[in-house]
Amino acid sequence: MSTSTSVHPSTVGDTLWLAGRHLRLMSRRPASIVGALVLPLIFTLLFYAVFRIPMERLGIDYAQYLLPAVVIQAMFFSAMSASVWAAEDAAGGMVNRLRSMPVARSAPVLSLLVGELVRSLISIVVLLLAGYGLGFRFENGVLTAALFFLLALSFGAATSLLYLAIGYAIAKADTAQSVGGLLYYPLLLLSNCFVPTSAYPDWLEPVVEQQPVTRVADGLRALSTAGTAGATSTVLIAFAWCAALVMVGGYAGSRAFGRIR
Repeated sequence: MSTSTSVHPSTVGDTLWLAGRHLRLMSRRPASIVGALVLPLIFTLLFYAVFRIPMERLGIDYAQYLLPAVVIQAMFFSAMSASVWAAEDAAGGMVNRLRSMPVARSAPVLSLLVGELVRSLISIVVLLLAGYGLGFRFENGVLTAALFFLLALSFGAATSLLYLAIGYAIAKADTAQSVGGLLYYPLLLLSNCFVPTSAYPDWLEPVVEQQPVTRVADGLRALSTAGTAGATSTVLIAFAWCAALVMVGGYAGSRAFGRIR
């Protein structure tokens, strides 16, 4: 009499196991550490040194203004890293290997997302420690500070899912990184992340004001800085943008992952 043991996929268990693999591989790549910790710190110090005095002349505390911007930038760095990992898994046969194993179908995508969110969280903590040295403070209490983290990670999840879709669809790491940059630079530069919306030409201000990066930056500032006008609606709009982008990114990522051959 023979017995057989069947292994049933577990979405949570498989996701955590693969996320651990992703984090181990990430720790062995110096570029991942640079992207997570060093580059955001460099940008923080550079922007603060260049724009602090002009912004103070406008009555803006630039430490309070800047930190949400560099947190958003760090989320983009993690997302672009996710696209490279996804492209490498698609091109190197890892995806097909996982499909031949009793692994939950969604686990490969979710594991990359979890791994990048862990890296994003570390980036946020490091940036906030640096920001405290420059004068940044959470002025609205502990609850809003927790919501700050939640909004930042929600934006990180949204951008990572979108970039995972790019990586799986292109399946070439260098190309995926280049395409990711084509999305990152316009969205970041045509936003109020580093300068106020009023600094742009009149015809461009409506675009800058309504695009998602600006909306999330406004939400993070409303959560961290006391006395922000319309703070509740600003934060709700930011979370709504993140939810919409998560749905779009999740759908696009699952479609791109399903088409890998």
